[in-house]
Amino acid sequence: MSDIELVEKQLELKMQGKDWRALDKALVTFFREQQQLEPALALMIGQCSFALSAGHLCLPLRLMPQYSEQEWLDCMALYPDLIQLNENTNQPFVYANNALYMRRYFSYQQQIALYLQQSSERSQQLRQAIDPALLSRLLEPLFPATDVPDWQRLSCAIAASSSFSVITGGPGTGKTTTVVKLLLVLQQLQQQQGAAPLTIQLAAPTGKAAVRLRTSIRTTLDKLPAPAEIKSQVPTDVSTLHKLLGARAQSRQFKQNALEPLALDLLVVDEASMLDVELMAALLSALPVHARLILLGDKDQLASVEAGALMAELCQWAEQGHYLAETATWLNQLSAAAIPAALISATGKALEQQIGMLRVSHRFDPQSGIAKLAHAVNAGLSAEVAAICRADYADLQYLDATDFKQLKNFVLTGQAKSQREDAAGFSFYLNTVRQSPPLEAEDQLIDLWAQQVLADFSAFQLLCAVRQGPLGVEQVNLSVEKMLHQAGLIQQSCHWYAGRPVMVTQNDYALGLMNGDVGICLLRPYQGKPMLAVAFAAEDSSKAVRWVLPSRLQQIETAYAITVHKSQGSEFRHAVLVLPEHFSPVLSRELIYTGITRAAKLFSLICGKADLLALAIEQKVQRYGAVRL
Repeated sequence: MSDIELVEKQLELKMQGKDWRALDKALVTFFREQQQLEPALALMIGQCSFALSAGHLCLPLRLMPQYSEQEWLDCMALYPDLIQLNENTNQPFVYANNALYMRRYFSYQQQIALYLQQSSERSQQLRQAIDPALLSRLLEPLFPATDVPDWQRLSCAIAASSSFSVITGGPGTGKTTTVVKLLLVLQQLQQQQGAAPLTIQLAAPTGKAAVRLRTSIRTTLDKLPAPAEIKSQVPTDVSTLHKLLGARAQSRQFKQNALEPLALDLLVVDEASMLDVELMAALLSALPVHARLILLGDKDQLASVEAGALMAELCQWAEQGHYLAETATWLNQLSAAAIPAALISATGKALEQQIGMLRVSHRFDPQSGIAKLAHAVNAGLSAEVAAICRADYADLQYLDATDFKQLKNFVLTGQAKSQREDAAGFSFYLNTVRQSPPLEAEDQLIDLWAQQVLADFSAFQLLCAVRQGPLGVEQVNLSVEKMLHQAGLIQQSCHWYAGRPVMVTQNDYALGLMNGDVGICLLRPYQGKPMLAVAFAAEDSSKAVRWVLPSRLQQIETAYAITVHKSQGSEFRHAVLVLPEHFSPVLSRELIYTGITRAAKLFSLICGKADLLALAIEQKVQRYGAVRL
């Protein structure tokens, strides 16, 4: 079979098979009709489109072995109206960096890269304008001197002297604490310099993450030593990014953009690992030229479901520091302990000087099971992971199970072979559901009860790696409903019932609900009669919850079990990770790590095959395309 015949056969299989999405096939069909494409280029365009579904920004030519690079270039050159090879025109596809891009994603990549370059230049100017002695005096009350590097203090200093900065760290390392202290320092700098207070906005990718950040900031702010006047200049309300930018229904466009920029001086975005390049590009377009941007997040978590791995890419050298000597010298003026020599490098790039990494967890004892397991997974140490899972740690449970039906008692109580402190099952929140206020109760009392139900629900969460199969989200949710019904904890007489947890699966701008928001269906008193309504956490800090009628919720699914991807931005007292029976491409080191670090007190792993866990840890996510050009 000739090369041409082989390509034609591959194209035919892709168009008839299940590998490509309907969207990829439709795109190929459209351009073949419009441009009369050769089969080789049709195959390439289909693969480029399909690559986006795997999170890649582009299709590297080395992944298309059918022809040599020069042969592909010759082929692309035959269609100058379709693919940009040299001059910057407006073709739908772009060849650059030895890869094929869809123009939109190439533009996002270029826009972010340009911003990073310009922010580095602005950061150098900003650092030169700051008096290190003044900054040190402002840092001192918030970060008392230590004989070892205080990475919260150092990260605060880096961000205070940067136009754009990233503060990264694992769970419990104090990202929120650091940024609250940073905002206090920046407002005091403004005051010392006789300037007006900064206009600050706080945002997160999802409603859950926004509510968590709001609660954390309020708690932290109350405890810090700072004048009341300065504290009042630090906002505590947090918006979702889509709400902040003014998302438009049925459109990729936002109300806030380059022509209508955001009215702010500083923007803080939490859970930045969930940012994809499209949303980041929209955010940068709406950011005023003078404004600072601070990203918070865990570089080791799963990347966004959409294309790009922004946080991981920005922080690829964070572990090693890569601080230039002049950066280290500047930071040493602000710290009692010097930057370790191992973190100083003559080859450090400009962006590394704007990255702060928090290295000490205050949530987990370094000797705890969760801390050890998360570290071993991140390091790819499969044998060590297996040993930790089998060891007797108070905060870990390992369940060797391949059939979810074995786990009835575990689902109800959260306890496996022995009694564990902080273990919680679904019976915990369902007991609160039963304690509904009387029919004549006031709205405030009803709202506080619903708020407590939502809080208690976060005590226990099942996390699945996959959607389909016996141990996938869909089947596990059905199994849990059956178990709870048999135990008399829910009255499952119809689709909607008191206690049903649901997750929004698609942004609903009319209701103000975002993909990933979780609510609980409750039988609430209303005008002296019981009525089913779904309670969601209120984004507005003046309210306890917000109520939505079930009939208005179209894009939702039951949420006893959710995917690990959907759990990002959440924390559960007891998190349970359920691995599938067989290996799946979605299994990766990042997925396992993200599942573990959703747990605040207790983590349980349900895995029937130890070799599958080892294989998952060996898979490290790699996405093609780079915003650091």
